Amino acid sequence: MKNELMAAARGDIPLDFVIENVQLVNVFTGEIYPASIGIKDGWFVHVSEQEKMDFDADQRLDAQQMYAIPGLIDTHLHIESSMLTPAQYAQTVLPHGTTTIVTDPHEIANVLGVEGVRYMVEACKDLDLRVLTLAPSCIPSAPKVETSGADFTADVIRELLKWPEIDGVAEVMNYHGVIHEDQRMMGILKANEEVGKIAQGHAPRVSGNELSTYLIAGPDSDHECRTGDEALEKIRSGMTVEIRESSFSMNMAAIAEAIKELGYLPNVTLCSDDVLAVHLMERGHMDHVVRRAIEEGIEPIHAIRFATLNAANRLHRYDLGAIAPRRRADLVLLKDIQQVEVQDVFVEGKHVASRGMCLEQQSELAPPDHFLQTVRLNRFDESQFHMKVEDDVKEVSVRVIEYDAAPGIPTDFLETTLPVQDGEINFNAYQGKKAPLCQISVWHRHGLNQNHAEGLLAGFGIIAGAVATTVAHDSHHLAVLGVNPKDMAIAANHLREMNGGMIGVWNGEVIAKLALPLAGLMSLEPATRLGSQINQFIEKLNQTIMPGFNPIHRLIVATLPVIPRAKITDLGLVDVERQELVPFVIEA
Repeated sequence: MKNELMAAARGDIPLDFVIENVQLVNVFTGEIYPASIGIKDGWFVHVSEQEKMDFDADQRLDAQQMYAIPGLIDTHLHIESSMLTPAQYAQTVLPHGTTTIVTDPHEIANVLGVEGVRYMVEACKDLDLRVLTLAPSCIPSAPKVETSGADFTADVIRELLKWPEIDGVAEVMNYHGVIHEDQRMMGILKANEEVGKIAQGHAPRVSGNELSTYLIAGPDSDHECRTGDEALEKIRSGMTVEIRESSFSMNMAAIAEAIKELGYLPNVTLCSDDVLAVHLMERGHMDHVVRRAIEEGIEPIHAIRFATLNAANRLHRYDLGAIAPRRRADLVLLKDIQQVEVQDVFVEGKHVASRGMCLEQQSELAPPDHFLQTVRLNRFDESQFHMKVEDDVKEVSVRVIEYDAAPGIPTDFLETTLPVQDGEINFNAYQGKKAPLCQISVWHRHGLNQNHAEGLLAGFGIIAGAVATTVAHDSHHLAVLGVNPKDMAIAANHLREMNGGMIGVWNGEVIAKLALPLAGLMSLEPATRLGSQINQFIEKLNQTIMPGFNPIHRLIVATLPVIPRAKITDLGLVDVERQELVPFVIEA
């Protein structure tokens, strides 16, 4: 093939495709200038600094002075978090200029293990979207304080890394274990080091000598920076900072403020992490992240470099990320560079999307039947949701998980004393900050044990009824949040019968539901229909059970024991930074 490409570059044989009359965004030099682009067999073979190319070609396109940029690359995401299947995900993001993604299938892996990873790999094979898959490094995310549906030891990771479709180890979330040389985590990193693939990091608020220790261990990127100071320290350390703009964590504004005067930074990339289907359709994908960078004062050419050349370099994919000879012909035509207005998208020279639509339907892979039956729980009784304590106790001091405790700290513990009436904690009596409190109940749903834990939440905004979800990062147990046992039991039972998703109950009636039968995480509906369902679910919760911003985030954040500082799992309350279980009731 190389000989044919060289012949095409010389002009000895016709090109397949020439795109003429473009404004080329050169990510190597930071220049923008008139050019024409020659493509053969899916590769860029020649770029001329003339608006016309004097080569024979089977097809020509007059780009009418639109901006030509490389295909956009998302360096960290989870397809499952969109609630879409891989095919529907590709159908949604390709028209937004995204041509390559790096996905960590740890959501489905926590439910269905290696079999779930294999399904996601196979489901991505025939898509126009290029999907690079990493082996989930933390199944479960925090082994000492939770259980999930699978257990990916170093031996499991070693086998996954043998798959040709696996490009490295996904976000190493157990940063505490890495820093303190936990045998399990060091074994996983050693397995990856042996094959020389990339190791993606996850290190919220890790700083100073602990950051140096984490970097020496192997993971060399982070998407968890929430403040400018944190991002700047990590960039200065040589770490790749993946600036995130997701449905739940909008970090661009804080980070851009700290770096926008520094010019071009080679170790900054952009990512979306967790974006709901409805937001992909309403806001866009990587075009939205690049647009947000520009809005926050980063030069357009630098923002584009972050999402193309920098991303390719970080992934060690020197065949991607630029419009230049010997690079794969992934290209996006923009009508407006400031607004990142995508007109046409090409992947390896194939025209895949135009004017906001894919030109072909993406190939769907049907899941096995048992992937649709993953809520393995007995029917619930209302008595299981009463917060009982010893009968002779008049009051108890308890730990409560507080949402949005401080900038850069999504959750923390607050301690309070609550009255006990008839042997049951009266959390409605709480009058402190971020009242009212609500209850949370977490049930292991994978059929491996009977684990169940109870806790209280502050600032989560549930004022009535109950909500249940099987999207509960990252072990994805069945979590029920509510203010009364009756509605909590109804919600849990309906969700069990639905085989996963989200459901809202108010005054004993189901008022909102979102069916996610695939592993309890993903819908089988097209993106447009799912997007409408998500909006309806959010609107109904806002009107009744959970007023305020982003109710889905408030549902799913309490169970993630790798984001500081306070969480709850199937084993109980977790002090994230110490990776220890702590009692709900504080002993006098």
